Amino acid sequence: MSSLKIRLGVGVAAIVFGIMACSLPGSVTPTPTPAPVTPTLPIPTSTPSLPAVASPQIVSFRMLDPNNGWAISDTNVLRTTDGGSTWYNVTPPGTTSIGFNAASYYLDPSTAWVALPGADPTSGTLYVTTDGGTTWSSVAVPFGGGSIKFVDKSNGWDLVGLSAGMSHQAVAVFTTVDGGNTWSQVFTDDPTVSGSSNSLPLVGDKNGVSALDTNHAWVTGAQPSSDFVYIYRSQDGGHTWAHQNVAIPSAYTGGMTSASLPSFFGPNTGVLPVVMIASSNGVVFYNSHDDGQTWTASRSVAGGGFSSVASAADFFVWDGGTSLNVSHDSGATWSVVTPNINVQSQLASFQFVDALTGWALTEDASSHHSFYKTANGGATWTALIP
Repeated sequence: MSSLKIRLGVGVAAIVFGIMACSLPGSVTPTPTPAPVTPTLPIPTSTPSLPAVASPQIVSFRMLDPNNGWAISDTNVLRTTDGGSTWYNVTPPGTTSIGFNAASYYLDPSTAWVALPGADPTSGTLYVTTDGGTTWSSVAVPFGGGSIKFVDKSNGWDLVGLSAGMSHQAVAVFTTVDGGNTWSQVFTDDPTVSGSSNSLPLVGDKNGVSALDTNHAWVTGAQPSSDFVYIYRSQDGGHTWAHQNVAIPSAYTGGMTSASLPSFFGPNTGVLPVVMIASSNGVVFYNSHDDGQTWTASRSVAGGGFSSVASAADFFVWDGGTSLNVSHDSGATWSVVTPNINVQSQLASFQFVDALTGWALTEDASSHHSFYKTANGGATWTALIP
């Protein structure tokens, strides 16, 4: 999944239960020594010609623009160049199980990273491609999953779950400066490990990591505390973290929150979606115009559901039902679009890449996944994978 699987793409009811206990994919038993690990050099491998896969059972996806995107099924890594109508099998050779075991990040149509856990829960294999999946290199890494984020082809981050309890979660932060070939563990909040720190507290269920550059990164999540938005920022490459004070709108005072990862659009501009769980539930998009140093609330959307931030101006909130809430002015005003499908009980995730173009992934009671696309802002959805 693009990334960590826990995002704002969960309904309010799911978040209420999820606040009490959840863990990052790739959660592992803490290792007693948080020292940097130097893996072996990558060994180039190659895939066969890229065959099309008919109606793949996608479990996660990330579109980069109206045409190009990546996805994962239970058995394959997939790539599209025509907006999701056709999917090509670009699976790294020798892999047999992908699915929710994988942690992944897609920088552009050519460059992707996919991490798979190994037999040892503190180890895994990272697969890297720079030619759209035609060839891959592989390298042993000191983690088997987590929330991967690259800011360019060289510099990346990974937030890895170590252990989890009731609204508590120990994590480790790894960074790389050579495209994922070697990783250094720069932080852990596990109190059983020597040298651990509580600047990113043990309390709280973490949603993942988002980074602006090699120094500045954010971890968000949820904890069962009133009037508290769980967002912590590092300004020194992940070595230390500090909580950011984010004001709660008066309509939601006394309630709890679940913060998604912030998105950044060019210099200065960021967007932070937060679900508000109070006597009346809602979603608030916070805007930043100073590289995430401060956050200002926009007008909230009542209710809840999944969210997508397509740009610094275009926000969407949808629970899969008959009302899709849309803003094209950074959350200052909202309108309602009526979709031609109702997948409220089946919506797994959705994503827009601009004001008009979006996709939705559903899962029914028999675990069958369908994939839809809209080209008119969410009013009309067409099944690309029925």
